Amino acid sequence: MSRLALVASLCLVSGVASATTMIPLDLQALTRRADRVVLGTVMSSQASWTRDHDAIYTDVTVRIERAYKGAAEPGQTITIRREGGIVDGIEMRVFGAAILRVGEEAVLFVERRGVASYVVGMSQGMLRVETLADGSKTVRAPDLSGIALMPSKTPVRGMRTRPLGELEEELRGYLKGSR
Repeated sequence: MSRLALVASLCLVSGVASATTMIPLDLQALTRRADRVVLGTVMSSQASWTRDHDAIYTDVTVRIERAYKGAAEPGQTITIRREGGIVDGIEMRVFGAAILRVGEEAVLFVERRGVASYVVGMSQGMLRVETLADGSKTVRAPDLSGIALMPSKTPVRGMRTRPLGELEEELRGYLKGSR
């Protein structure tokens, strides 16, 4: 009986999980896993219930500006699905999911899973792009809030804020197999 009381009290004091545990992915791993790697702008976002009404997902439409890997052309749109969203005032939040906002520009590492495409490694595979006052573009390190990365013996390379051109050069190297 005392074990049952201990378990019950632990359940009462434990909080809601606020992180998704993941294996860290560097730029090379993201590139390798992705079916498509694109620079694009988010055009629209639509949240929906799953068919059985037990979860919410959001489909995001992205207009491609540059395609680095995969079947994609500038001007085309792709739909990327993410876990979570808000429907009829009900929110489902998945910690670590890539949040793509309308009007935002990002480099996206995309993989096909079943009937939909998702960002590789959740928010690890979304690198926000900012246009500076001089017109140059900077790629931000991924927002890893909501993700607990597992310890790794290999360093996570390439995941830092830097000029877009520098990131593109590294991507080309991985795609040519020279790195």
